[in-house]
Amino acid sequence: MNEFDEMAATWDDDPDRVARARSIATRMKAALDMDEFQNALEYGSGTGLLSFALKDDLKSITLMDESAEMIRIAREKCKAAQLDHFHPIQMDLLTADYQPKDPFDFIFILLTLHHIQDTEGILARFKDIMAPGGILALIDLESEDGTFHDREFHGHLGFDRQDLESKVKHAGFQPFDYQVVYEIEKGEGVDKKAYPLFLMLGRTT
Repeated sequence: MNEFDEMAATWDDDPDRVARARSIATRMKAALDMDEFQNALEYGSGTGLLSFALKDDLKSITLMDESAEMIRIAREKCKAAQLDHFHPIQMDLLTADYQPKDPFDFIFILLTLHHIQDTEGILARFKDIMAPGGILALIDLESEDGTFHDREFHGHLGFDRQDLESKVKHAGFQPFDYQVVYEIEKGEGVDKKAYPLFLMLGRTT
């Protein structure tokens, strides 16, 4: 059982996490025409907080996460809410030989990319399963000093915009928008720090 399996049962109990997902969903809807999309994927979906915030705006959403417990919780939520257009799947795209029945025209990923060591690899996999002209939305940390995670962490310390845009282009996407859409605050008093989250959009070329 990995750390996200252990946290799954209480993941949605954090009001800040729920509020963040709703706020970011609002910013995504302001930046994109959700009616354009027929078949969406949230990768690293966890329990689906962001997808649930977009449930009335997208016609079909596949929730994909490698954590079995996160996906179990997501399935329970979908059943309770009777969401027939949600499709939770436990999967790691970097290790699975996966092709959707219908290519995705929208893929979004929130605060997961910095956990994935092989940035180029996962971007290439996104391109593999996307329709021509599809949109990729990356929402993650801007470069940080290593203080964001309270525990031992071996991923990326956020992302430099130019470096990430270069990787996105190399994977076959044309970046067309970048904006800071949220700030996560940690610490108290003089130790309080803000960690900006960006939204980077790219279209398959």
